[in-house]
Amino acid sequence: MDNVSESKNDKVLVLGCGNAEFSADMYDDGFSNITNIDYSTVCIEQMSQINKSRVHMKYEVMDVRDLKFDDNSFDIAIDKSTIDALLCGEDSTLNTAIMLKEV
Repeated sequence: MDNVSESKNDKVLVLGCGNAEFSADMYDDGFSNITNIDYSTVCIEQMSQINKSRVHMKYEVMDVRDLKFDDNSFDIAIDKSTIDALLCGEDSTLNTAIMLKEV
């Protein structure tokens, strides 16, 4: 755990953010450089509206199995429940492995 960062300036990627308040809570605790992704356009649009006052928090429609960011773009990647969702679907082992390789 020597390499664990504790800086509130770290670039954070939240994988499969859904409609959870997790990112907003982090932002309100001082982590302002947060990017949230989810494959649901509806979810991203809703969360962008709800959190529009949190001006440095970003929301993007994206599949965790095909990230569009350059390697090493983030200091921290957080998965609250995306792996759980993948494990409940078709080709669960393959899709989970693809996600983990992307991250």
